[in-house]
Amino acid sequence: MPHRRTLGVTLIELMVVMSIIAILLGVGMAMMSESNKDMGLRATRSTVLGICRFARTAARNSRAPVAVKIDPEGKYVSTVVRRPMAAWHFEDDLAPGALGHFAKISNGKLADGGRVGRAVSFSDSGGFIDCGNVAMYSKDQGLLVEIWYLPKLHKKDRVLVQKSGEFGLAVSKAGFLQAYVGVEAQRVAIAMSDAAIPEARWSKIALLWDGASLTILVNDYPLARKAGKATLAMGDSPLTIGSKDMPLDGLIDEVRVDALIEDSRMIVRDPLTVSGPAEIRWDETGALDPAINTAAVTITIKSPVDSASVTVNLLGGSQ
Repeated sequence: MPHRRTLGVTLIELMVVMSIIAILLGVGMAMMSESNKDMGLRATRSTVLGICRFARTAARNSRAPVAVKIDPEGKYVSTVVRRPMAAWHFEDDLAPGALGHFAKISNGKLADGGRVGRAVSFSDSGGFIDCGNVAMYSKDQGLLVEIWYLPKLHKKDRVLVQKSGEFGLAVSKAGFLQAYVGVEAQRVAIAMSDAAIPEARWSKIALLWDGASLTILVNDYPLARKAGKATLAMGDSPLTIGSKDMPLDGLIDEVRVDALIEDSRMIVRDPLTVSGPAEIRWDETGALDPAINTAAVTITIKSPVDSASVTVNLLGGSQ
């Protein structure tokens, strides 16, 4: 009778197969875990790179500074952008403004000869415009206030635009600009003594408060800057162009008030971390603002097993 071999596997063979499966499963899980960590790192770097490129584009398009901020513990990245609060162009007799802010003109009238189209023309005795309350978003927000002004003669002190407890922009009888932001108890102020604005010529005059420094700009060129701390009053006082006490002469056109506030925030999830300067700021040309960033800057994202970085050069480009 022929010998028959019983089909099946021995215990040793079974243990060998199970050991191989366990080893392969362990290696596969480890590879998947490392892959997931790497994907998180790359995705976060791509998001940070996109934020930096957005900031540069927004700064160039809005002609206003845009910042990217990294919190001290390295757990979020946020953007601070320009958001319109109010604007007046003075093309209509009712002087309507953007976002529902109407203006009431005193001792002035709409006339041809504006920077573009019509403008408000004041007599030599001067006048002012009551624009009602333009509410602030928060007591520590940034501000950008712009006004196109054509003075006739520098012969008296004049208020260009102001809101009590929030900000003010004025010109002296010698043609020198002055500005402040904040309540009296915590205010930053600048009083220039040179570079008078020209007479009988349109000039774009601006007050920029970024939360850390106050800047006066003329035709988008910064003439003076002062660092400090300021708190906005969050009051309901009216915004006026000119004032009763310091009326404005000459012509006024295109007044804008914009907020500089946090637009978006990216939370960096564990186990990733992000590090870099507390603030990266692009100026109105899209380059790095030398007042904040004097050299190229690097943002570094780390996982437990690897790291990646985004570098922003002096021209504002990122890679």
